[in-house]
Amino acid sequence: MKSNITEIKLRVNALLKELERLEASELENREMFPLSELKQRVTRYVKDNDITIDTFCELAMISKTTLYAAFNSPGSTKRATIEAIISVFGNYRLYVGRVDAN
Repeated sequence: MKSNITEIKLRVNALLKELERLEASELENREMFPLSELKQRVTRYVKDNDITIDTFCELAMISKTTLYAAFNSPGSTKRATIEAIISVFGNYRLYVGRVDAN
């Protein structure tokens, strides 16, 4: 009976590893980025779409002061502000995840 439990544990571990691999692959296929890249993403969006920061702020319905505060301290920015900013990019959603230790 002990060997059956060991075999089941090995199968479960193998399945968990495969699920983690699939999840990681799925996340890589989504265009995700850390909050630390918020300023670069906004800057690129403004340039690619030939708009001004003022126009971007109007689209996000936030002030320039709020946007620059988010650039300087994205981890301290209110969730609603981050969601307003990323809503301009299109169909984005805010996720929370663990940092890869590797």
